[in-house]
Amino acid sequence: MRRTRKHLEEMAQAARALALYAEELHALLSERPLEAEGVAREVEEAVGELRGLVSRLYALEARLKAPHGQRSHLAANPGGGSSGGL
Repeated sequence: MRRTRKHLEEMAQAARALALYAEELHALLSERPLEAEGVAREVEEAVGELRGLVSRLYALEARLKAPHGQRSHLAANPGGGSSGGL
């Protein structure tokens, strides 16, 4: 349990750093719009990876919140057919 909490704390710290980096990148690209096209693919890939991670965490949360009898169904179908909140 302690290890899981540590990982979740690290994840929260990484999420805060991600928000700061995204804001900084947005500001830089506002100053240099011609460079935006050069990083567009990388940004798009990063967004896809981030959405996937958010979806995984959403599914974990849903699984933990579900009544005990429904947990086995959610474990077998972690996406639950939803977009994970995005």
